Amino acid sequence: MKIKYLIMLVAACVLFSFCTREPVPSASSELTLSWEDRATKGAATEPEKQLHSLWFYIFDANGMLDVAYACTAGDLSARKATVRVKTGGKTVCAVANLPPERQNAANAVATLAELEAVTFDLSDNGDARFIMTAKGTATVVSSTGADCALNLERPVAKISLGTVRNQLPSPYGPITVKQAFLCNVVGNQNIAGQADAATWYNQNGTDEANGGKTATIGQGGHQARCAFTYHDVNAPIDHGGSYGGGQVFYAMPNALTTEPGNPAYGTVFVPTCTVLMVVATIKGRDYYYPVPLKNKLVRNTDNLVNLTIIGLGNTLEDGPLNRIEKADLRATVTVSDWTTGSVYTETI
Repeated sequence: MKIKYLIMLVAACVLFSFCTREPVPSASSELTLSWEDRATKGAATEPEKQLHSLWFYIFDANGMLDVAYACTAGDLSARKATVRVKTGGKTVCAVANLPPERQNAANAVATLAELEAVTFDLSDNGDARFIMTAKGTATVVSSTGADCALNLERPVAKISLGTVRNQLPSPYGPITVKQAFLCNVVGNQNIAGQADAATWYNQNGTDEANGGKTATIGQGGHQARCAFTYHDVNAPIDHGGSYGGGQVFYAMPNALTTEPGNPAYGTVFVPTCTVLMVVATIKGRDYYYPVPLKNKLVRNTDNLVNLTIIGLGNTLEDGPLNRIEKADLRATVTVSDWTTGSVYTETI
C-alpha cells in the first residue's frame, strides 16, 4: 500500500512539473536598419529632407506586428538603428514626420494591412516636415541577425515654376507675373500609397469653402485651401525678358490625364488632371494661363514647368481654366524625380 501511494505521489509531481513549466522563448536576434532619402530627380532641399521623427514597424511573415520602434536622436544622427526582433521573415515599414494624430493611429495597429491603411492629408506636411515612407524585407537569423536598408520617399509630387518668358508683341510692353497656384489638387493618401482620390483642393481654381465654387483663388480674398498650392509672385518681366521662377508647389499623386472641360465652372465638380495656373497682369488686366499636368503626377517626383507667353490668356469672364489657343502659350514641363524622369513639351 505504501508503495502504491509513493508511486501516485511521484506521478503527481511529474504532472505538476509539466503544468508549470515556463514557455521556451522564441529565438531572437538583431535587425540593423538604415535609411536614405531618395532624392527627387532634382535634389531635395534641406527642408524637404529633414527628419523630426522616424518610426519602424516590423511585421512577421503573417503580417502581424512584431515590434514598433521609435528612433532616438542618436539613431537619426547616425542614420542607423538596431532593434531586437524574433527570427524569421520580416516586412519593415518606415514612417517619418507624421503629425501626432496620424502617429497615434499608426501606433494603434496590429497588422501590416492596418498600418498601410492609415491615412493622412496634404496639409499634414509642413515647410520643413514632409511625411516620408519606405518598405522593405529581411530574413532574421539567430546567428547573424539581418540588415535592412530603406529608401525614404515623400508621398507628394513637387511642381516647380521655372522660367517665365515675355514674348508678347512689343506694344504690350512689360508684364507682371502676379500669382501661381495649383487647381484640382488631390489632398489625401495612405501609408501604402494606394488610396483612391477622395479629397480635392482648389476645385477648378476656386476656393470651394467659400460657397458655390465660383470664386477664383486670389480674387476678393478667396484663398487656396492648402498653403502648399499657392504663391504670390509679383515679378515684373520686361518685353523680351524672363523671370527665373523658383516657386514650388506640392500635391498628392494624380493619375488622371483629362483636362478640365469648357466651361470649367459647374455645380458638380468633375475630377481632372492637376493644373498649374499662372496669372499675369498685362496692361492693368489679369490674364490666366493654365498648364495641365496631364502626364500624371507621381509621388516623389519634381515636375518643372517653363512658360513662354506669346499671347493673351483667359480672363475671369472667359473662365480661367478654359483651354488657350495654341498660339498663346508654350509650356515645357520636365519631370524629374527629386533622382530623372520624362520630359514633355506643350504648346498652348
